[in-house]
Amino acid sequence: MNRFRAVIYLVVLLCTGCVKTAGIPPADLTLSSFALSPNNLFTAHVSSTVDLQSAFNDYEKSNQLTPTLICSLNRDMEFSSEHSIAIKAEGRVNASSQAKPNYKFSSDLIFYYTNPDGTQRDLNDYDAIKPLLASQASIPCKVRITAYGYEAYYTNTMSIPSKFMIEQLFS
Repeated sequence: MNRFRAVIYLVVLLCTGCVKTAGIPPADLTLSSFALSPNNLFTAHVSSTVDLQSAFNDYEKSNQLTPTLICSLNRDMEFSSEHSIAIKAEGRVNASSQAKPNYKFSSDLIFYYTNPDGTQRDLNDYDAIKPLLASQASIPCKVRITAYGYEAYYTNTMSIPSKFMIEQLFS
């Protein structure tokens, strides 16, 4: 049994070296609007220079998972798969229309807090979020797209003005 485990570990170790970097051009994101939606989540409407729904198919002929918009609420600028942002807003990115290519997207954001043990809890208590937003000029956001066999792809950073978010939270 130990020899079998050793072979499994060796295969896993070798496969981790098989991860490729996607040839998707860096996408620039622009915030179109940000508002509280009827379901009490914040919806960010964003335009992109790359079709985020089909980026891996368009550039790598590979299927991808649903893109995710991630915004750091605690000034953490390290967006990577190896790092977890402790306080963030996150939501799936959906195309605004069915027409291809689609460069306009929306995302319903849920606010999360990551505990020291790595577990997450939602933090949709907007009174608790307000001091975080008030302490900074803008909130950095990126879209992450993943596909099997590739490193996670991240867009360029988009900044959402904190003042704008606070106005939407408490209007």
